[in-house]
Amino acid sequence: MSGRMAIDLLPQKTAARKIFRIPLTLHSKQAEIDASPARFKIIRAGRKFGKTTYAQYKALKRLGRPNSIHWHIAPTYKQAKLISWNDFKRLIPPESLHKKPNDVDLTIRLKNGSQLFLMGSDEPDSLRGPAPTSITLEESAYHKREAWYEVLRPNLIPSQAPCDFIFTPKGFNWMKDVEDEAHRRIAQGIKDWACFHYTIYDNPFLSKEEIEEAKKDCDSDVVWRQEYLAEYESSVGRVFASFDGDYNGRHIQKIILPHGLFDVYRAIDWGMRDNTACLWAYIQNRRLFVYREHLANNLSAPAQAQVIRNQTSSSERVQRNAISHDAAKEDPAMRGLTVLWHFRQAGITPLQISTRDKKHSRAMINQLIQENRLVIDSEKCPKLRKQLLAYEWKDTTMEKPDEMADDDAVDALHYLVEMLQFDLFMDRKKDDVVSREQMYAEIAKERLAAWRNPRMTISHAFDASGDNGLAVDDTAAGYI
Repeated sequence: MSGRMAIDLLPQKTAARKIFRIPLTLHSKQAEIDASPARFKIIRAGRKFGKTTYAQYKALKRLGRPNSIHWHIAPTYKQAKLISWNDFKRLIPPESLHKKPNDVDLTIRLKNGSQLFLMGSDEPDSLRGPAPTSITLEESAYHKREAWYEVLRPNLIPSQAPCDFIFTPKGFNWMKDVEDEAHRRIAQGIKDWACFHYTIYDNPFLSKEEIEEAKKDCDSDVVWRQEYLAEYESSVGRVFASFDGDYNGRHIQKIILPHGLFDVYRAIDWGMRDNTACLWAYIQNRRLFVYREHLANNLSAPAQAQVIRNQTSSSERVQRNAISHDAAKEDPAMRGLTVLWHFRQAGITPLQISTRDKKHSRAMINQLIQENRLVIDSEKCPKLRKQLLAYEWKDTTMEKPDEMADDDAVDALHYLVEMLQFDLFMDRKKDDVVSREQMYAEIAKERLAAWRNPRMTISHAFDASGDNGLAVDDTAAGYI
């Protein structure tokens, strides 16, 4: 399919019109997308399908309408300039330009009044300017969630502008949420949305032999399926790669609470503008059952504490609570008092501060997942499930997760597992009885020893053969 763009060189009141032939060709699958009348198009496609070619074709087609404003947005300004800027300057006929393209702002103005803006969404606040009449989000899975919801989506309102989401998947991140929601709306008969899924095999211009050679050179089947077949692979780049997010699977199930009174543990990740997250859990046969979550923001510490208390029934005997380390900081807005103080005053006791470093608790969560000892309620904990699936590495070599993602519930899970590490990972003798005071004393002893000797492992912090009433599981201790 050859591309022809109709670009008016003269003002609308003039009847003159000139047709320019643009050197772009769409293959049949790209033409299917172009033919769809949907306002919002989810285009999930593998590498070398022709995503960039389609995006450029669509941008030029839209610019052919006089006084159009098209935003072509890449994940970063640098990518926008590197991937598409020179192509647009080459494709747009010089005689249709109102003035020379701006190589700094990455803008092109045409004689028909239309304007092309190339942008990067790495700084959402920079996405300002004349309200667009259309938007293309190139590699949208690599854009920040807030760029779409907080900046771009509101900008579409004045002209009811269309938007194309063009991407190869990046694990189970926000674009999967957008596509899932689009499928729900399509099922409801809403025609504003359309979803497309194509692979590298759908590009007829590529050699099948070369594709097969690329497959042989691929690192793994998982990478091949995600990068070339555009399938959602939950394990790629995920911190908790073994977590099974399927409903009624290994880790997401409907939890039936114990009858009568039962021991409960709560963990809280404090936030004011960000969400405060609280998880409720109990232990049974060394398995951790997380059966309730609470996430809310813009509430004071006393208000959050009251909500948490109200959601805890009389049959739930709260044994311990953990809260994020920043809750111990003095807050001028709270008259110099701490969040910790307010929670304790509200009756969230006993309450201990969690450590800042999540490396050890992250390893323990992974061990629970791999041993099928973590169960999360399928109905009451949807956000924890979603965040565990989306929790990804920012730097895999340095083992640094992406802290910019939504992770409030995951942080609360870190604090929960850290608090319960002795219950979950250390075997006690059947006739041993360890009081809460003894356990806290051992925790204090271990932390003091670790502070004095940072290289000390937990197996050195306890005398496994002594009289402390604890038998250390050497295998588990390696994860703590």
